[in-house]
This record gives sequence, C-alpha cells and structure tokens, in this order.
Amino acid sequence: MVAILALGRPVLVPVALAFYLAFVLSPLAERLERLGTPRGLTLGTITAALFSVLAVVGSVLVSQALELAGQMKTYAGQMSEKLAALRSARGGVVYDLGHALSELGRGLDTEAVKLEDATPVRVVSDGLSGVERIEQSVSPLLHPLALSIAVLAMAIFVLGHREDLRGRLVRLVGTRNVTVTTRTMVEAVNRVSHFLLAQVCVNAGFGMVIAAGLYFIGIPYAVLWGVLAALLRFVPLVGVILATVLPVLAAFAIFPGWQHVLLTAGLFLVVDLVTANAVEPVVLGRRAGVSAIALLVSAVFWAWLWGPVGLVLATPLTVCAAVVGRHVPRLAFLTVLLGDEPGLSGSVEFYQRILAGATRDALGMARSRVKATSLVETFEELVVPALGLMALDQNQRTIDQSVAERVVKDVRDIVRRLSAQTEAQASPSNPALVLGVPAESDADVLLLEMLALTLAERHGVLVALDAGPRTESAAAAIERRPNVVCVAELPPGGSANARFLCRRLRAALPDARLLVLRPEPADARSREAAARLREAGASDVAYGLGEATERLLSPSGSAYQGAGL
Repeated sequence: MVAILALGRPVLVPVALAFYLAFVLSPLAERLERLGTPRGLTLGTITAALFSVLAVVGSVLVSQALELAGQMKTYAGQMSEKLAALRSARGGVVYDLGHALSELGRGLDTEAVKLEDATPVRVVSDGLSGVERIEQSVSPLLHPLALSIAVLAMAIFVLGHREDLRGRLVRLVGTRNVTVTTRTMVEAVNRVSHFLLAQVCVNAGFGMVIAAGLYFIGIPYAVLWGVLAALLRFVPLVGVILATVLPVLAAFAIFPGWQHVLLTAGLFLVVDLVTANAVEPVVLGRRAGVSAIALLVSAVFWAWLWGPVGLVLATPLTVCAAVVGRHVPRLAFLTVLLGDEPGLSGSVEFYQRILAGATRDALGMARSRVKATSLVETFEELVVPALGLMALDQNQRTIDQSVAERVVKDVRDIVRRLSAQTEAQASPSNPALVLGVPAESDADVLLLEMLALTLAERHGVLVALDAGPRTESAAAAIERRPNVVCVAELPPGGSANARFLCRRLRAALPDARLLVLRPEPADARSREAAARLREAGASDVAYGLGEATERLLSPSGSAYQGAGL
C-alpha cells in the first residue's frame, strides 16, 4: 500500500486535493440546495465565488510579492549591517558563536590547502535558443497552474456528482454491505466536511488578525504575511513556526533595534495560543474524532510520503481511516490507534495503573471520579471492577499471590483515602447493624469495607470479620447471633466457601436475614450462581454495592436494631 501511494503520487495527490476541496465546499453546497437552489446554480455560485476570492487574494499576493522581491536587495543589505553590528559587539553570545564559526572555517581552509590543485573548469555555453529559454523559464509556472485548474475542476465535478460517486462506491464494495458502507460514508463526509470547513474559518480568522496586527505594528506587506499565516496553519507541527519566521525576519531587517521583532513574535505567540486554547476547542470541539498523537504521527508519515502536500492532507486522511476502522470490524485496530476514545476503560486503566505500581495515578483517577459522581458510584464503576479483574487474573494464574496481595493493599489504601476526604455524616443513636463475613480472601474484606462506607451514607453500620478459614469465620459469625448477615464473595473465586458459610449460618441462625454480595454483571451465569447460593440458604443475592445497600435497609429486610452484635 505504501509503495502504491508513493509511486502513484503524481495522480493520487491531485485527486486527494480535489476531494479535500470538495469536502470543504460540501456543507455550503448542501445548505444552498436545502434552500431550494438548483444544483447547477449552486455549482455556478460556488465556482464564481471561489474564483473571485482566488483572483482577489492572488492579485494582492502577487503585487506584494513582486514589491517584496524588488526590495530584497535593500533588506539583505540592512540585515547584513545589523548582523555585522551584532558580531562586532564583544562579549555577547552572537560574538562568541561567530568567533567559533570563524575558527572552524579557518581550520577547514587550512585542510583544503593541503589538497591537490583543483582541475580547471571550462565554461561551455548551453546553446539554448531564445524560445527554449522562455519555455524553460515559464514551464515551472505552467505545471502548478495546470495542476490547480485540474484540482478545481475535479472538485466541482465531485460536488456535482456526489450521489453518483456514492452509489458507485457502494456497488464497488458490494450491495450486501450497503448498510455499513452508507453509514461509514455518511460519518466520514460529515466529520471531515464540517471539521475542514470549521478549520478553514478558524485559519482565515487567524490570518486576518495577524494581518491587522502586523499592519498596526508597522510591518510592511501585512496582507501577504497574513495570507501565508492562514495557509501555513493548515500544516500541523511546523506551519505556525514557518509563518512566524518570515515576518520576524522582515522586522529584523527593516527596523533598527528589537522592538518590532519582539512585537511581531509576541503577536504570533498570543494569537496562536488564544486560537488553539480558546477558539478551536469551541469551534472544532471533537469533530475530528482523532487523537493528537495520531495526528502528529500521521503528519510525519504523509510528509515523508507526499511532501508538503501530505502535511495538508494528513488530517482528513487520518479522520477517514479512523471512521473506516469504526465501522469495519476487521479494521477496528485503526480506531484504536487513531481514534480519540480512551485507550482503556476507567476500571481497566485503574487496575493497570495499580499493577504498574503507579498508585498515585490510580488515586488521582479515583478522586476525579468522586468529584464528578459520588463515592458509591466510584466504588461501583472503578474500584470493584478492578478487583474483579484482579480476581480473574489470579484465577487464571496470570498473577501470583504476592501481586494480588499488593493490589488489594494498594486498593485498600485508596479506598481509605477516599473515605477520609468525604464528609462524615452523624450516625443516629440506634443505627441499622449488619454483620459482614468475608467468603475467602482479603479482597472480600475490602468489599465489606466499601459496603460499610455505602451503608454509612444511609445511617447503617456494618461490622466486618477478618478473613480466615471458613469454619472459623462461620463460628465467629454464629457466636455473635446477628439478625442480618452479609457474606461478601468476589467472583470468580470463593463460590464454594460462600455456599458453605450460607449452609452453616442458615443451620445455626434460621431466622436471620442472609444476603450474599457477589459483584458481577447480572447474566445467565450469575443467575445460576445465585440460585445455588439460595439453595445453600441465602435469603438473597446482590450484584453491586448499591443494590446490597438497598436490600439490607429495605423494610422487608431491615437490619437488627440494637446496640451491638
């Protein structure tokens, strides 16, 4: 594919530029047609407006460029005088750098003298006639002009026959995939068209502000620099830098001192910062659907493949690739690599950070989630699923016991820090009391600690036993004679222990309410496990902390009201 793109550059680049321009003009054409304008008149209006803008801007640019070219000799002399003055200032950085370069040049000249005498060069006339010289000087201009006309004509053709092109593409892919193809094309066209149109408006405004600012600063050819700034801003990474360098050099060459140079550089810096951080997030938002790192990598790739034109086309090409990956299952890796969706879900990233030892990052994620939602929702959506992933890895022997213990220890530390930051609520004089019994491990104890915090928000109190052998846990629970017991079991392990505890507790406490907390999605597998727990004596099974809290404090199963267990 890369070889095809490289070898087909003379043909593919004009086609890509034409579709790029068609994407920009497509929203305008659709809006005019919605207003009832015939397609022929719409295309004529857009073509006339496009050529008028290009003619006006082109004439201004050509006149200012010719005037600038006529003044280049004067500006070059002024720049040489200023550089000579800087070099003559001893003790400065410029002087030291110039001195070092001079010494290097002397060393190279000394080595060159040792070489053999150079062979004399004989100058021979090229023998070109006048017509051939005119053709040689004009041909470099004719090729870009012909390419521009071809691109404009092709873009207008694409606008006028977009439905036909869409139908041909659907037929090429296959009518069996018409739904996927149509959905992919609609999203790609909408994303790219609106994004590029918004980008054109933003960059045009950027160029206008730059031109006005340079005019008030006093930099000549302000319109030329403004148009170049608007055009170069389409180029990722280096566009704004290149647009800044040229007028800064002009200010350096024309004006004495550094005031105009600093004002010009400051103008570009301020306007670009405001545009990138205030204007673009509002106007563009997330319309591109591509991550920033993907844009940077794609810009480097397309610049290597197609040169400066590739830099301009990098964004729309990357957006199209991400959209295709979103709708074609076999190309889903493109969405993962290029899309702006998070690489990992919240709970998976939380677990990955703890596995990597980045507990501070995990704590920051949890604190942000608490601020955005609540402590209970953070437990339900972030912490408990991460513990489930840990239990699954442990069950599949992906991690050993020492790693699991470290994960539980770090998660417990995060849970306690989060609970310390929440506002403590005053408990009533006669709270609802629940005895918590872990089914097997320290992770089950941690589940009970989080359930105790969720119960505390509803004025409930849970007293949790420590993890230990199941016979000792059952004996300790029976000794307290509770009315409400919650057995915590973290799937997929601990199921046999949970059933054993349910049988022992039900036999010794026939009137007690026995709830099993088993946090997992409610599906056929979990319902089968719940049925087996009920057969063992459980009164009910809850699939989350919030559900367990509601059932423990519901009127039908209210916890024992007393001073202790």
